[in-house]
Amino acid sequence: MAEPYLKSQQYYSDLYDRHTVEQCRRTEKLLSETDSDSPRSKKLTKEQEIQATRWAQNMLLRFEVGERYLNKDKAIREWIDRDRQKDEFLESAQAPEDIRCLTCRNRVTPTFKQLWSQLDKPDRVLFMYDCLNKCLPHRAFFSDGEEWRVKRHLCPECRATLDEKVEDSGEKLITTRACSRCAYTKTEEYEWIHKKEEAIDVDFAKDRDRFCLTDEEGRKYQDEKRSLERLGKLGEELKEREQERAEKLEANSKGFHLDGAGYTCFICDGHTKEGDNWYDKWGIKCLVCQMAIDKKEIPTSLAKDRESWYSKYELERAFNLKSATLRKWIKDGIVKARTVSNYGKGTHIQLFLIKDNKDFLPPKKLVESRSVRETKEDGSTWFRLEPWYRFMEPHEYLKGYRILEYLEIVETKREEAE
Repeated sequence: MAEPYLKSQQYYSDLYDRHTVEQCRRTEKLLSETDSDSPRSKKLTKEQEIQATRWAQNMLLRFEVGERYLNKDKAIREWIDRDRQKDEFLESAQAPEDIRCLTCRNRVTPTFKQLWSQLDKPDRVLFMYDCLNKCLPHRAFFSDGEEWRVKRHLCPECRATLDEKVEDSGEKLITTRACSRCAYTKTEEYEWIHKKEEAIDVDFAKDRDRFCLTDEEGRKYQDEKRSLERLGKLGEELKEREQERAEKLEANSKGFHLDGAGYTCFICDGHTKEGDNWYDKWGIKCLVCQMAIDKKEIPTSLAKDRESWYSKYELERAFNLKSATLRKWIKDGIVKARTVSNYGKGTHIQLFLIKDNKDFLPPKKLVESRSVRETKEDGSTWFRLEPWYRFMEPHEYLKGYRILEYLEIVETKREEAE
């Protein structure tokens, strides 16, 4: 009888891993070939382009590897169910009865059965019958009663039935068809695939470690995917919210209050209370900052152009200033501040516009903090932010900006930024 289709769990797991390695190898090869044909970007250096390409390739390959892991259990269950159903179908099939030998007319019995699959027909079971007298030809019937008969091969020259001779050399199945009426003959060879020894894959174990995730690695990928999906969903919600605001702004060109609380003012970074906000084409502002704009104490554009001004905190951080020093500069007129009061009482926020302090304050992008990579004792990599003046000589770097006249320069250890 036929060998059972259903195999062990490990068989299917190994089979899936082999498919994963083959698929990821193809993906890796395709990505490398695509990279070689891609045009160069004029905005990136060669090194930056190489790093960006490698990052993109690693992300795409990681997605392929991660998705293969997530689909593994489902695929194995489907394979097991499919093969179990084949075995059950094969086992339950009933052989047609009262089949007789065409030579001696004795009843013949089924000695072999196998599952027979065709693209245009449902699966059936084919039963092979042998005569006890060893008569020929053998007979074969499907489980639905249809007899399987050998297709007659006719001579293309004279239309006579061809004589057929089959030889199995162990490596090849050789079929020779010859016409007894004319000289026509034809030989076909079929090479047994299963007879070949499978080539040894010396890199399989190494690539399996690369492409077939462990359960711990798979759970980590799943967590990362869920985080990305949440971010994607949040991005869609924000996009919908912005669209709703844009449509409402068309009907209320001067602006309107946003429902709810907790919005962040684009100028002072403060969180607003219920009804304590204003939204227009310049973005979200608290009512204190909006009043300062309405009174023309500060330009409207500050809400969107954060590069055109410093906050008190940004000045102190960028130049390592003490609060008392900055207050003295304001009092002495060294630096000009725009003061926004809290509805006429005290100070809500002080802003330092670059255009008000021309030749004194440099553009903010020149004094941005930079990322430094640090390798810990355990081999892990960490990144920290360091102020700009740790990477260059301030007098040369900010030459022409008068703020240097009021700063005390202390030598610091220079570091390389990432």
